[in-house]
Amino acid sequence: MKASLLPLLLILSFCTSVRAQISDSLEPPAKIYRVKPLISLPVTIAGFYFGQEKLKDFREKTPLTQIDLDLLNPDDVPGIDRIGLRQDYDKAESAAKLSDAFFIGGQVAPFTLFIWKKYRDEWKDITMMYLEAQMVQGLFYGYAPFGPAGIDRLRPRAFYEEEEFGQRTNGNTQNSTFSGHVSTTATGWYFYAKIITDHNPDLTGGQKALIYGAASVPGIVTGILRVKALKHFPTDSAIGLGVGAFSGIMVPEFHRWWEKKHKTKAMVTPLYGNGAAGLGFSLVF
Repeated sequence: MKASLLPLLLILSFCTSVRAQISDSLEPPAKIYRVKPLISLPVTIAGFYFGQEKLKDFREKTPLTQIDLDLLNPDDVPGIDRIGLRQDYDKAESAAKLSDAFFIGGQVAPFTLFIWKKYRDEWKDITMMYLEAQMVQGLFYGYAPFGPAGIDRLRPRAFYEEEEFGQRTNGNTQNSTFSGHVSTTATGWYFYAKIITDHNPDLTGGQKALIYGAASVPGIVTGILRVKALKHFPTDSAIGLGVGAFSGIMVPEFHRWWEKKHKTKAMVTPLYGNGAAGLGFSLVF
């Protein structure tokens, strides 16, 4: 009996070893996101193109006239937004320049993730998703009914007599809702937070809340600066923050969901019965 069991034990040992080796070779490393560049890249390029074309249309809106300016009434502005009409005009330019710095910082923030190896190993997927996220927020700005495509809202600067006539009346002054600076900045930082939390599942709810809270700060500060720069009203900045949060979080979340729904697993299992031993192979899509 011992002599007959020895070959069986050797076979089972060999099968177990083969299963481990084949499973390691067949099962790809755990992925968080499913990104298909052949799909994402042309869609993203097209999205950026149509978004930029819309910006040209917004700048070419019919200019205001002096009569339009004379008819402006601060009481027509909702109470929550009248703070935009009580800003220091002399500080508007410096606020605008500072908001531009936050705007640029928000755009490049996600690329600093590549300092760490675990993010650097996925640089292609992360970069592709980030471009998608910025494309999505750009399409919101260009086509959403709550943006300049659906609302002709005067920027606060139109109410300031100290402002140059051309700046008060040009077509772009009618694009107050919503703030593209804020949505772009917020998209970058919320995307940054989303990638970090997805790659660190051991984070507690409180830790995640702190990360997203910190990611909100640059967008909020940018929104305040845009109000001080006489570019937007507070509600315009708030809408931009919401658009940025949606774009920065939901784009990677979509790719995460896609990966979960399309798992492919290969498995080799040792089989034994009726004195015979073998291998079973299964492939699950």
